[in-house]
Amino acid sequence: MPHRFNLPCALVLLALCCPPAFAPQSATAQVNIEALRSEDPPLGRSGTFGGNLSVRTGNTDFVQLGLEANLYDVTQSATRLLVGNGGLGFLGRSRFSSAGLLHYRVTFRPYRGISPEWYGQLNYDRSQLLSSRAVAGAGVRTSFASGDWGQFGAGSALMLEYERLALPDTAVHPDRTTALRWSNFLTLRLTPTENLVITSTTYYQPEFRNPADARALENLRLRTDVTESLALVVSFDLRYDSRPPDGIARLDTNLRTGVTYSY
Repeated sequence: MPHRFNLPCALVLLALCCPPAFAPQSATAQVNIEALRSEDPPLGRSGTFGGNLSVRTGNTDFVQLGLEANLYDVTQSATRLLVGNGGLGFLGRSRFSSAGLLHYRVTFRPYRGISPEWYGQLNYDRSQLLSSRAVAGAGVRTSFASGDWGQFGAGSALMLEYERLALPDTAVHPDRTTALRWSNFLTLRLTPTENLVITSTTYYQPEFRNPADARALENLRLRTDVTESLALVVSFDLRYDSRPPDGIARLDTNLRTGVTYSY
């Protein structure tokens, strides 16, 4: 029988290994965990570790580092997932962005094609003026179709969200908000060849009592295996927030390239 997570110890260990100043990469306050999930992790413990680096010199000195780490613990009854994700960026000698995330999720064995799950998350994102964000949610997921070509699935959950923002005193947007959101996603995973995986994930998260306050996130991810353990990854994120904080654009995009190591 595989050893189960000790959640407090695992969170502390990951926080020590990936402190906020050097935290793994996160493009936005919304984080696409679906893109980081393995399609069918084996029984027992497994995981991935990866990173990306962007460097520009000359007229503009720009450096951005991103890291991500996933840890799975799979038993006959449930799949437990611990994710660390975030990033750090410098423009010249000044830090212009940083982000960090811890996410823990438990997905139970499917019953008639439906898998219940619950999750908790802590993250921050300096570029989005997000000092801290805490999320807790529970819902279900399902797979509509699957085969050698890949998998098509969806999920829905109620999600309680608390955000604390670093806003000036003159800001119209409140610096602390609590919202109950209806989080929905569609995910499509294609495997054209043995070494290529294409994943598209779309999130839509309206506020439960005020549907006009909505957030959307689209992620397109291409992964090609170099060896059994090493892969190259290209990822594109598009984020939309209908009511962003003062000074933050409604639409935000991010393109990344990097490598991942699986064990």
